[in-house]
Amino acid sequence: MNVIKGLIIKDLMNIKSYKATIIFMILIFSAVSFFNGDITTFLPICITVIFGMIGISSFSYDNISNADKFILSFPTNRKDIVKARYIYILLLTIIGCILGVSCAMILQIIKSGSFEEVGNILSTVVGAFLGTIMVQIIQIPIMYKFGAEKGRIIQMISVILIFSFISAIAIFLTKILPYEFEDLLNILISYGYIIISIVMLIIYIISYKISCKIYSKKEI
Repeated sequence: MNVIKGLIIKDLMNIKSYKATIIFMILIFSAVSFFNGDITTFLPICITVIFGMIGISSFSYDNISNADKFILSFPTNRKDIVKARYIYILLLTIIGCILGVSCAMILQIIKSGSFEEVGNILSTVVGAFLGTIMVQIIQIPIMYKFGAEKGRIIQMISVILIFSFISAIAIFLTKILPYEFEDLLNILISYGYIIISIVMLIIYIISYKISCKIYSKKEI
């Protein structure tokens, strides 16, 4: 557990080198969303995605600094390294969600003096969180398999293909499902976040297992 904690702290310390850039981007997105009147959707989504992508960028930093070689020179379990990376990326994404909600609510109060849009902000952040996690589930194993540079290109292609496939399936099902299945569809829509969250948790664990298997066989 101390190893995992140390690896997470190591990655968190790397953020200090570009914290000014992060603050600048948050301010820019806050200003754009405030003047465009799109506080409840644009801002929380952007901040959540930014922090999720910052987590993935840790692969590039470790690649440049050859951190894996140094870490593995100690008696370290490779599964702990992978676990720490997943926890770190998930932690940053959650931080992005919290900041996204906080910034959106502050701007909403400044603009309208009320909390009327809190429900919309929260639902938007949940959607952004699940969407970001879905991308990370694909990204992380690819990064472990192909490295930071090649992995970035491959994961972009993979994400586009997967989302296109999901969209095509959804459109296809809406056309072929008979009328009597409308009640089932309404249930799926009503409990969509719960169903998707459970599915995402299962897939996230599968993604972790795949990454562990890839990294255990990888020559450093």
